[in-house]
Amino acid sequence: MKRFAVIPNLYKDPELELTGGIVRMFRENGAGADAVTDVTSSEDLSGYDCAVVLGGDGTILHVAKIAATLGMPVAGINLGRVGYLSSVDRNDTEKLLQIDNSTGYSERMMLSMSYRGEEITALNEFVISESRATRMISALVSVNGAPPMEYDSTALIFSTPTGSSGYNVSAGGPVIDPELECTAVTPVCPHTGASCSFIYGDGAEFVLTNSSSPDKNVIISADGAADLPLQPGESVTIKKSPYKVRLIRLENEPFAGTLLRKMKLRPGD
Repeated sequence: MKRFAVIPNLYKDPELELTGGIVRMFRENGAGADAVTDVTSSEDLSGYDCAVVLGGDGTILHVAKIAATLGMPVAGINLGRVGYLSSVDRNDTEKLLQIDNSTGYSERMMLSMSYRGEEITALNEFVISESRATRMISALVSVNGAPPMEYDSTALIFSTPTGSSGYNVSAGGPVIDPELECTAVTPVCPHTGASCSFIYGDGAEFVLTNSSSPDKNVIISADGAADLPLQPGESVTIKKSPYKVRLIRLENEPFAGTLLRKMKLRPGD
């Protein structure tokens, strides 16, 4: 790889001290690198071979979804607390010099939602809920054209394997190996109707309909952002995205080991 886009989190590295150091490190070792402070579309990454993102998982999520449309691999630097999506920690940035065309990566599926003529993607999850968090919603979910299931719950999560270790597992859903391709549908605090998680294969297509009463302010979020209103009786379609995120892996640690370490469930961590 010849050119790296180094993308900062301006809240965590406001003076670009760490970002600038990584750019210099690449250049001093014969690679091209630039600090790219604003990534809003694929055009901002045009001409680069790899995106190096200083995060928080939120920053990595944002950039990874854009890079996926270009087939571009992403290396995340963990500046947050957990960093499930990161490749290295901030004290190990020299490991980024190992990245070349033979470097391995973990390929992750995304979900795509058709919403009012627009396609919206999520690497972690889509969540339908009431904007006032404790209020109940009602939703109908039809899978591959079958008669719909009814959910009455505080929220309903459509999670990818990558997102399964986040909100999904907190709501009682399963942790799924992130390189599998499937979707977990998990209700949050179910009241009536379907009350457990269901896992569907990668070919599943979901039609989600808001069946709540008109006094409910129902919204859908994508990866914890972009709260989109959903009117009573309105439907959206959710299915596997044609794009995949490529997260660079510089360690050979298996998924289970990473999970135990990040959740601090392993002795000595």
